[in-house]
Amino acid sequence: MNGHNARFIANPKVYLGTTGVECYNIKAAALKTALTTVGGSADNATCDTVLEFDLQPQKGGYVSLVILGKVGTYGKTWRHGRPIVGSWMPYLGQIGSPNASKIGRIDLTSVPDNVNYVFTAGLGGCNFVVCQDGGHKMVYHEPTAAEWGGTDPAYGGARLQKVGPAYNDATMTVGGFGMLMRSGAGWKILFQLLKGVTVVEVTEYDA
Repeated sequence: MNGHNARFIANPKVYLGTTGVECYNIKAAALKTALTTVGGSADNATCDTVLEFDLQPQKGGYVSLVILGKVGTYGKTWRHGRPIVGSWMPYLGQIGSPNASKIGRIDLTSVPDNVNYVFTAGLGGCNFVVCQDGGHKMVYHEPTAAEWGGTDPAYGGARLQKVGPAYNDATMTVGGFGMLMRSGAGWKILFQLLKGVTVVEVTEYDA
């Protein structure tokens, strides 16, 4: 929308370096409605539907990444340009114990070849955990683990990565946006660290 989708698609990392993005941060009801509309559920740990997303400018100088619907939705609206087509990695909220079955995830090997992005809800202390489980590469949106006493969830397979933005409570740099982007035959993780709506840094990791 308003050229933001095209700028993002041209170079996601450059776009994230200049524009603060929020994605259903503290908007559980709106996310539930969006997922229900496409036949999903905010309570499911996985989401297999390919979706269309839109970057919508907000008055505070940032943009909101929103789910428009299934593929074909964008063309039925008044919008010009093109949507961002991606998959969704669910976030199920904070949990009191490290139970892997209650943590949202996506199997990257199941993402269709024509889908280049995986999105998830905004970050506020969360990390991404990448595991190789046989022939499946799983990525988990792990909630803040501070109250787990150093115990990790029993994820299946071998853990390859546990990464997130460089949160800093002292400076109130506690928010962010995370996504995955196809890169050659594999995937990259991109994190945008925010202080308010100001971009502090963008970091990149192999998935």
